[in-house]
Amino acid sequence: MDTFNPYRAPSAPLYVAPVRPRPSGACWREGAVLRVRGEGELPARCVKCNAPVPTPMQRRSYYWHHPALYLLLLVNFLIYLVVALIVRKQLRVAAGLCDAHRRRRRHWLALAWLGTFAGIGTVIAGTGNEHGATILFGFVLLLSTLVAGLIGARILSASRIDADGARFKGCGEAFLAGLPGAEAKTG
Repeated sequence: MDTFNPYRAPSAPLYVAPVRPRPSGACWREGAVLRVRGEGELPARCVKCNAPVPTPMQRRSYYWHHPALYLLLLVNFLIYLVVALIVRKQLRVAAGLCDAHRRRRRHWLALAWLGTFAGIGTVIAGTGNEHGATILFGFVLLLSTLVAGLIGARILSASRIDADGARFKGCGEAFLAGLPGAEAKTG
């Protein structure tokens, strides 16, 4: 006899969303984004122009935290810094650069260092002469060359790191075209 049991588990079938199959391998393409599984190694090609690169490639650490943490900057920079250092996620990936892009990266790093020293020197010179405009120019020079150098010297930019791996932006279209995965975004 089949009696009603209110404590019995439901017998309705569960809906399982269709899963798009992932390409096998350590890295693949999803539109304009590079996906890397775990701490995989990328192909021995330049991530900007797809030219061959010398091996072994240098492993670099990439960090990511949720963008909502930037709201803590409105409260206090030190609080943001401590929380970001605690909750950030890290992944080490070996991404290659050809000689031309490696040279370009070195130029941006040199600009950042020279601009930093020139900005500090200008601030010190302005402080000694009590010139407010010189001090302001030194700070602007310092910050602008630091930001420009760091952005220009960037190889890849982590847009998300989770348990499945990482998503990176900043790869050239030629490099992405040689990877398996979803078709390129249109439009």
